[in-house]
Amino acid sequence: MHTRSTTVPIISRFAGLSTLLSILACYGTLAFVSVLSVLGITIHIDTGIWAGIITFFAWFSVAGVAGSFRRHRSVGPLIMAVVGAVLITASMFVAFNRVIEIAGFAGLIFAALWERQLKFPCRLPAG
Repeated sequence: MHTRSTTVPIISRFAGLSTLLSILACYGTLAFVSVLSVLGITIHIDTGIWAGIITFFAWFSVAGVAGSFRRHRSVGPLIMAVVGAVLITASMFVAFNRVIEIAGFAGLIFAALWERQLKFPCRLPAG
């Protein structure tokens, strides 16, 4: 008898966390710089490095979703994560568009939640 593996690769545990880190790197940095600006403190952020960090965490989230594919065998979350990461990458490096950027983050969030639901399904009590 063949049984499916119930072990989850370590990288698959980071889909939600890396999505959150990508959003935090984007909007958290923006908020931090804005607060400093209001206080009269000016700092320079290298936009290329900033965009690279945001994009890195977005694609790391894709890797996290892909890591649990063997467990749930559903390609939907992976497709959603890739679309989200592509939108974020395009918004960061091709032509910035806030709506596309937000759609990319929404795609990553949805993919991470969907993947988590497939990985750990709710068990309702029988009765």
